[in-house]
Amino acid sequence: MTTPKERDEFERMRLVAQIERARTFIKQYEEHQEFYRQQVEDSRYELGRLDERLGGSEDER
Repeated sequence: MTTPKERDEFERMRLVAQIERARTFIKQYEEHQEFYRQQVEDSRYELGRLDERLGGSEDER
């Protein structure tokens, strides 16, 4: 049987592991979010260049 102190230590280890998993998930999310934001910006830039060559955006036609 475990003592109250041992139970607390196990609970502490569980919580620390949970926090670390969450931090890893958040870091991955932020990295992917930055990648897709950059992709959107790059695409918007290219779209602007195409619109200039075509004489305006679709909304103006």
